[in-house]
Amino acid sequence: MSTKKFNLIAILLILTLSTTKLWAQDQTGEKQKKEMTKFNDANERKGVKFKVIPGPFYDPSIKYGMFLAPMLTYYPSKGDMISPASTTAFYGIYTSNNSYIIGMNNELYLKEDTWRLKLRAGYGNLNKDLSLYGVDENGQLDYSQKTVQDVTQEVRQLETYAMHKVVPSLYMGLGYTYKSYGFTGNTPEAVEALENNDMNGASVNHGLALKLDYDTRDNVQFPYKGYYMSYTGTEFFSEGQNNNAYFSNNFKMMGFWSLTKNHRHIIATKVYGNILVGDVQKQDFSIYGRINGDVQRGYQSGTHTDKNALNVEVEYRYTSPLLNNKLGFIAMVGDGKVFGYYNNFTDAEHLPVVALGIRYAILPYERINIRFDTTYGKDGMVWYFGIREAF
Repeated sequence: MSTKKFNLIAILLILTLSTTKLWAQDQTGEKQKKEMTKFNDANERKGVKFKVIPGPFYDPSIKYGMFLAPMLTYYPSKGDMISPASTTAFYGIYTSNNSYIIGMNNELYLKEDTWRLKLRAGYGNLNKDLSLYGVDENGQLDYSQKTVQDVTQEVRQLETYAMHKVVPSLYMGLGYTYKSYGFTGNTPEAVEALENNDMNGASVNHGLALKLDYDTRDNVQFPYKGYYMSYTGTEFFSEGQNNNAYFSNNFKMMGFWSLTKNHRHIIATKVYGNILVGDVQKQDFSIYGRINGDVQRGYQSGTHTDKNALNVEVEYRYTSPLLNNKLGFIAMVGDGKVFGYYNNFTDAEHLPVVALGIRYAILPYERINIRFDTTYGKDGMVWYFGIREAF
């Protein structure tokens, strides 16, 4: 994307935000005066809430499809008015290019949020485009020759950890991860390109993790205020005859600020990093767009890959009084890089993005939304539809 095009998008985004701000300031009707919905905590925390969320699905790497996600929200500890909502969700996705994903996610918050237990598991076959490098006349990788190949990525992953609050706002815990990432070429050219790039077959790892979280957010789903800083260090061990042991450093830093007393206008920021050390197989490299469950909006997963990744996003969130405070809007700008093997950090290209989105609260008390985002980056337009916030 040219600098001129990106500047134009940025100007349009600024104008949109300015117009929204002026509109909000000029309203004198009853809706503008309306506060956010008030809830009775004791009533909302009774029993189990069950939602089945069907809908259209789109991911830039695996195209259009449908998803089905039964989800339970509940509060396991009796009389607990502090813990966030625990959730158990199952999901299935099938897309127009015959990709599919099945999985589950379980998050438990116990005993006034002194314990946090999480389990995530999934399996999928993803038909996607993967950027690979060509070879020169000597059979060596030529980084000036970048090709896009039709491949299938098989993903199997299990991740779990348990954390305990050791001092106010600080959690410490241990975790375990099993993962298998593998690529298969769908054309003779793709098979040859995967072999040339040392990416044919699967990389299988087991890992033990140390996790530290500092969390002052008022809500884990859609915070009005607070900070969240997380570090996960995982030692992955060699599997079988493969010398593929490495250490993963994964960190997130987020901040949330309400601009008004009624929390309708919020600024949210995120810094995400995935830094790998050791004998990392290329199947385990950072694939920008979706890394370890974290989404880097604006880019198709598979078109920008390297050993490490860094992503920064700044988002403006507006909760309107429409539909009884259930309808919201966002605007986002961001940038990122992948680096460390093919390019150093300085030479790696920037991956800027701008976005506009819509939110609808399906569980208002828990602040769980469905979201639709339209983004524009160097690779063009990309849009997303999903449950919960991107961060």
